[in-house]
Amino acid sequence: MEQRLLDAVREGEVLDLTGGRRVDPAEMPSWGSSRTVSAALIRDLVRGRRDVEMDPHGLRLRGARITGRLDLANIAGERRVELVDCFLPDGLDLRDGRLPGLVLDRSRFGHSAQDPPVDAERFTTSAMTMKGVVVNARTPAGAVRLRGAHLGVLECDGARLENTSGPALQADRLHVDHGVFLRAGFRATGAVQLVDAHVGLLDCDGAWLENPDGPALYADGLKVDRAVFLRAGFRATGTEPAVIRLNGASIEGSLWLDTSEVTRSDQASGALIDIAETTYGDLPEQFGLSRWLELLRARTPGYAAQPYQQLAAVHRAAGHDAEVRDILMAQRRDQIRRGGLRWHDRMWARFTGLALGFGYQPWRALLLLFTVLAGSVVLALVLGGQGGLAHTARASAPATPCAVVERIGVGLDLGLPLVKTGARELCAPTGTATGQALTVAGWALQLAAWASATLFIAGFTGAVRKT
Repeated sequence: MEQRLLDAVREGEVLDLTGGRRVDPAEMPSWGSSRTVSAALIRDLVRGRRDVEMDPHGLRLRGARITGRLDLANIAGERRVELVDCFLPDGLDLRDGRLPGLVLDRSRFGHSAQDPPVDAERFTTSAMTMKGVVVNARTPAGAVRLRGAHLGVLECDGARLENTSGPALQADRLHVDHGVFLRAGFRATGAVQLVDAHVGLLDCDGAWLENPDGPALYADGLKVDRAVFLRAGFRATGTEPAVIRLNGASIEGSLWLDTSEVTRSDQASGALIDIAETTYGDLPEQFGLSRWLELLRARTPGYAAQPYQQLAAVHRAAGHDAEVRDILMAQRRDQIRRGGLRWHDRMWARFTGLALGFGYQPWRALLLLFTVLAGSVVLALVLGGQGGLAHTARASAPATPCAVVERIGVGLDLGLPLVKTGARELCAPTGTATGQALTVAGWALQLAAWASATLFIAGFTGAVRKT
């Protein structure tokens, strides 16, 4: 077997031990000596310690059982390594190593009691592909560990990572120049952890993330140069504090987020997503504003102003002024409900919300003013016709009932601040009970008119929004 691998490396060919057949991962543990390659041999070849000149295609192996933990730590290899459809029961160590490229497609990795099955902490390569791999672990360090690694691209489409004691993918401070692809049936049991990572693109379309002990996607402080895709069948299940954590993330492009299949494993109605201090360039129109507002209102850990302000900024940049008003009004309502306001601040906020739409709909105060005006006219017509109004001494016929037009003029004087018709100089309330009632009602109507006008001015100038 050793000579066959040496010959394949020299010729740049794939040593295919499957005979070209499809590999069943369930059969890998039963592979015998005819499919066995020593991990030490592969290490020596990558280091260039064997008397063989490796072809530029590199080391290419398919369908092998690799005995012993494959230790490529601290090695700066000059050729690509391809281990396709291979079984590594003791795992792979790439810590602080460097390779031009690494292909692990459809391989299966076992675990030890302590070490991650795939430990690539601070590993460097231009491309790392793990399409369809199966990794099982019982370690708090992670099933696949890429902490501090620097990759050109990471492809894990269709991979299955399972860790019963920690994260499925531990990639804190990972740096990927182009994209991280966890698509097409990618499944993680245990958190996908990307805290303070910096990637060109994050694509999790069709992924299924599950963590019974915390967030399914834990990506606080993530920096993305282009876009984030969490859609097209994306599923996530987790627990406190939120199923998806993007706290403080910075996304230069679009945030495609579909939470229709994001759930909590404890069946509680708590937070699904934490996006406090998260920034993004834009949001796709396919995800309606009402869904976003409902998400911020009901499925975040608590009230925070920044998510609303960020959403408003995106719509403002697109020229969607009506949507901006809706967002800022929704923010104020959420602040009243969950923002911990003092009782008097809460009462003031509720009042301005009812009267002015928190300052974003001053027409409400104008409508109130028109209502007061109409009420004043109706009151003057009704009570004035019942003896509440009569001509003054300045009229040509003192103490006689006022005409309808005169009563309307009195009503306008009661309901309009500043503007006066002069009707009350000739037609005024009488000393009867009806006239006194009209006088008292007039005071209240004038107060309401002045209050409505003041509220309208405050709302129109934006003064209420600042409070």
